Amino acid sequence: MKMQKNKIKIYLVFVMLLFVCVLFFSLKDDFKDIVYNLMHINLIWVIVGIVFVFLSKYFIGLTTYALGVKENKNISKSKMHQIALIYPFYAGITPSSVGGEAFEIFYLKQSGLSYGWASNMQMQKFILFQISLVIVNTLALVINFFSRIIVDSAFVGSAVTINYVFNFVMLGGCFLITYNTWVKNFILQKGVLFLSKIKVIKDVDKSKDKIDDFVKKFDDGAKALYGNSKLFWKLVIFNVLSLLFLFLAAYPIALAFHINSISIIDALVISIYVKMMCLLVVTPGTSGAAEYCFVYLFTGLIPENDIMAYMLIWRFVTYYIPLVTGGIIALSWERRKHNEKAVSIKS
Repeated sequence: MKMQKNKIKIYLVFVMLLFVCVLFFSLKDDFKDIVYNLMHINLIWVIVGIVFVFLSKYFIGLTTYALGVKENKNISKSKMHQIALIYPFYAGITPSSVGGEAFEIFYLKQSGLSYGWASNMQMQKFILFQISLVIVNTLALVINFFSRIIVDSAFVGSAVTINYVFNFVMLGGCFLITYNTWVKNFILQKGVLFLSKIKVIKDVDKSKDKIDDFVKKFDDGAKALYGNSKLFWKLVIFNVLSLLFLFLAAYPIALAFHINSISIIDALVISIYVKMMCLLVVTPGTSGAAEYCFVYLFTGLIPENDIMAYMLIWRFVTYYIPLVTGGIIALSWERRKHNEKAVSIKS
């Protein structure tokens, strides 16, 4: 437990150092203009942006509770929302957000769910996320096609196309793994053998067992999700709303800088494009890429002397605040568990 707490503290320090680096490279060229803009910011609109971000996490908490209560009717709704707030911390400090799911399973187990159901829930949440992501990405592409908010370029077009195709293939794979026996057999037999031939996999039998376990959990999770169509579509709506609130946070932050040259639709579409363009970046929280893409896409739409300050506050609100909040809640969770264990031992 102490080791876990120390790791969380180390991660928080690492994140703050990362933020200092981003701050340095952002401020070094236009320090005076950025500081001037930050000094004249409207904090009310910044708070609105923060509320949007936490509304995004609120809908994820509702999703987690709705899936968890299917196994344990007595699980705490409050704890499910806490887990939704903790997730951005572990996801934000690991490359490609790979750490979020593992730690979420750990916290779900501590909340009264079995490891099996917690893993099953991750599969269900992954499917819901992919469906919602494709819906939101499609919305942005359609809006941009008719309104031309973002200027066409090979860089943007290639990055967005790769992202959209990748997510669409992932979504299609979710349904194929669930309903197509041939695909399951191909993954377990042909796929593993091919990877062993090109030296990606060394132990074929061990890899087959791992993939078989993954496919089984995925299959169970998908069938549990699709078995209740009313709940399924309700959770899809929750996840779509979660993404929309997160992306819409860019608009009140623009208003905080008195930027009136973009609409709420412009801010939404560009924020979605920023996310799509960062797919292949594996740095924690796509640091570096997210900032660059944000500045790149907003250049020409808002005054140049506002862009860097705007980007810094947007990044602070949508990434660093949820991340630090998650770390603090994780530390509080560990402390509470430690105290509960101490009381249990004494009694």
